[in-house]
Amino acid sequence: MLKMRMQDYVKYSSEKLDENFKKRDELISGVANLFLKKKYLSITLIASGSSYNALAMIQDSLQEMTKKPVYLHTPEYVMQFGIAPQENTFIVVVSQSGSSTNIINCLQYLQKNDVFEISLTGNLDSQMSKYSQEVFDYGPGNEYVDYVTVGVQTLVEFFLLLGCKISSLDSQQKEDFYEQLQQTISYQKELMAETEKFIQNNYFALSMRNPTFFCGNGPNYGVAREGALKFQETLKRPAMYYELEEFLHGPDMQLTPNHTVFLIDDMPVSGKTRFSEVFEALKEITPNVFFITSSNNLEKDQRILKTQAVNSWFFEPYYSLPVVQLVAAKMTDELQAWATHPYFDKFDQKIAIKTDDYDEEIKNIKQKWDSDHKS
Repeated sequence: MLKMRMQDYVKYSSEKLDENFKKRDELISGVANLFLKKKYLSITLIASGSSYNALAMIQDSLQEMTKKPVYLHTPEYVMQFGIAPQENTFIVVVSQSGSSTNIINCLQYLQKNDVFEISLTGNLDSQMSKYSQEVFDYGPGNEYVDYVTVGVQTLVEFFLLLGCKISSLDSQQKEDFYEQLQQTISYQKELMAETEKFIQNNYFALSMRNPTFFCGNGPNYGVAREGALKFQETLKRPAMYYELEEFLHGPDMQLTPNHTVFLIDDMPVSGKTRFSEVFEALKEITPNVFFITSSNNLEKDQRILKTQAVNSWFFEPYYSLPVVQLVAAKMTDELQAWATHPYFDKFDQKIAIKTDDYDEEIKNIKQKWDSDHKS
């Protein structure tokens, strides 16, 4: 059985998205029914790491569809400050592995304080299930590589589907939404092919070990967060994330020709945006500026990854997230950058972020994957 790599999972994500889309009612009905049972006034999402970033990608769209405030917190925030609208907010705790110690601690805190919550995970056999009042599998499948990709993409899809289900949209509007999402999913393989060309055309620039900035607004702010995280944990490069205007209000002043910047556009079909203006201006500082956009009004440049037109801003992450995931995965393979510094092992042994049975859980997940994908 061929061992899966991070880049393999990035490419496989579209298949999993399609599979989950087809069984969407089965996937989300449990959570949707719990939400619709009571007249909640808001939604509170709790997560860490890549799961937090995925939720940042859907926070605005979920709020728009439900017409209710959507709060996003880390476990540490909740344990220190609590949850303000506790009685009337629908609380969802998310962990793909179900083995993150900070998530377990947060669930124990909620349990101790008699706070009702539901949990979403990719592993119902994990420790998370022991401390959850209601727990559901959100559909990432048997992803056993630590640097999660399928888990991020499927979590975004889960909440888009959930938001549509619990929204006040009429039946025709919901069908239109599903059709647009399905079109977006079907575009993923083409986007991967374009990203492969983009990497090949910018191979040496992407190989440079430069401090890197990711800039995006709205749903793409979550993508910028995830891009920075992936560059840090895979390529081992200092990486930062900002909304575009926040980047221009100070952080940009440290730029030199030895910095890299990824700009993730607001995805206009036509016309120039603030992002395209900044892209042109950044060329005066560094040659290593890259632009993900759907705009038709830009001169040809190999540093631009031109995407298909975006159906709705709700789906923007699917036009940018897979790009930064694949860039990080492929370049880390090419540069053989997976290994951490020898001293990191000593640190890692003293500071646990996963439960004691995590390694065994990963082994079991790998066995399930191998069993499900026998060649």
